[in-house]
Amino acid sequence: LPDASDHLLHDVTFDVRPGETVALVGNTGTGKSVLTTLIPRLFDVDGGAITLDGVDVRSMRLADLRSVVSVAFEEPVLFSASVRENVALGRPDATDEDVAEALEIAHATDFVEKLPWGLDTRIGEQGLSLSGGQRQRLALARAVLGRPRVLVLDDPLSALDVDTEAEVQSRLRTVLENSTTVLVAHRPSTAALADRVVHLGHGTVMETGTHEHLLATSAAYRDVMGSMSGAERDHG
Repeated sequence: LPDASDHLLHDVTFDVRPGETVALVGNTGTGKSVLTTLIPRLFDVDGGAITLDGVDVRSMRLADLRSVVSVAFEEPVLFSASVRENVALGRPDATDEDVAEALEIAHATDFVEKLPWGLDTRIGEQGLSLSGGQRQRLALARAVLGRPRVLVLDDPLSALDVDTEAEVQSRLRTVLENSTTVLVAHRPSTAALADRVVHLGHGTVMETGTHEHLLATSAAYRDVMGSMSGAERDHG
């Protein structure tokens, strides 16, 4: 068994209220992405608990949990199937209208319409190759399809240029209003989307508050935002 020094997270406690958007912010290696994998049970905690409406997620059937929790990660997984099938994965009842709405939210409608066969274009390992930003937007469309109860986003817009990201964020607000959301933020503009920020450092919670409050009161948070801004300029 690994000893305590191997634990990636420790003494992490925070609540996300129904309908609230919480951003996880921190330098590289502080445990942000690890936290996002625990909610849909890609990994299980070995101490404490992740609860959904007071129920330990480990006591839920995976199919039930993942029908409630939708995820989009920085490195999206797309399958050798059509655009429609990739976006509607896990939602066999999704209509073309549902898929179209999800693509619109993810700012993916224009590039999908330009594909050789539109929604029927085969992508993935044996299909048409897409850019990183296009792949991320399709994965985001899959996550927001049907406006899920719980949305987990681990920097799913990192491959987008700043202008495209701003477009996606503007449309994403309509989903965030109705979903309980945990998102990893690597740009100040993403942190500003959240109702509340959890600032992580050394695998634990350093402070929580609104983006504006932490900017005004925390030198450590301002440092993180400064490094994010530098990376954003370099990316742009």
